[in-house]
Amino acid sequence: MTRVSALYRLDWRWLRLTKSEILRLLAAGTIWGLAMSAGLTGLTMWNYGMVCIDDVLATTLVAVAAGLLTLGPIAVYARR
Repeated sequence: MTRVSALYRLDWRWLRLTKSEILRLLAAGTIWGLAMSAGLTGLTMWNYGMVCIDDVLATTLVAVAAGLLTLGPIAVYARR
């Protein structure tokens, strides 16, 4: 019951994002994901001497999604 009353009293307006904050979230998450994907692809090339395109696409997709879900909100709320 305490959690419900705490959520009821919470001011949800501070969770609204401005357009610049959304762009910062998308940029930070995407750049981090692409950098991680490039690094992991480089390590794969170094170890095996070749890369599989499907592997690169899957790694990029997962890295960008992880960046958007983790680093993006950190970049937005660190500025507040």
